[in-house]
Amino acid sequence: MDRIIRGGNWYCNEINQRLRADETTLPALTREMMTFVMGGGYFAMELPAEIQPLSCEMSVNGVHEDLKSRFGREPGDWTTVTYYENLLNVFPNNSTGEVEGGGQPQLTGRVVFLKGLLNEYAQGGVKGQKSTGATRLRWSSIVLYHDIFNGKTVHKFDIQNNTLIIDGVNYTAEHNRIIAA
Repeated sequence: MDRIIRGGNWYCNEINQRLRADETTLPALTREMMTFVMGGGYFAMELPAEIQPLSCEMSVNGVHEDLKSRFGREPGDWTTVTYYENLLNVFPNNSTGEVEGGGQPQLTGRVVFLKGLLNEYAQGGVKGQKSTGATRLRWSSIVLYHDIFNGKTVHKFDIQNNTLIIDGVNYTAEHNRIIAA
């Protein structure tokens, strides 16, 4: 058992949300697919094309003007959201793949940087003196997604610089060189 999520936290710009955070759903990573049929062929197949636009949702307990004031901004006035995860390896493996006995639990970290716009802000209801739900935030128009596990870039999607990095490999470097991007 490894990489079990043991807690998370996020910042909106420089403001720590630790005491407010209720739930975080990071962006689903999906690709647009296009159907390809060879001339005279009997078979069709799907080929991946663009990465679909990203969005993520977060909920916080209470109503906070520093978050609400991020709603309604225009492209260019981006908000940076940074998400942190604590991951636990219950049975850490050694270099041979065997579980080491008597070892301490191993913790590792994950950081996800998002730059986009808060395009939906939905406050929970109020009944009597109590809130009936958390405040839901939906971030979209995301122009930067950078996912780092234990210091290593797993994904980096940078729309402004037309950069796609997967597992440390820059898939767009040659393309950008050819089109002089």
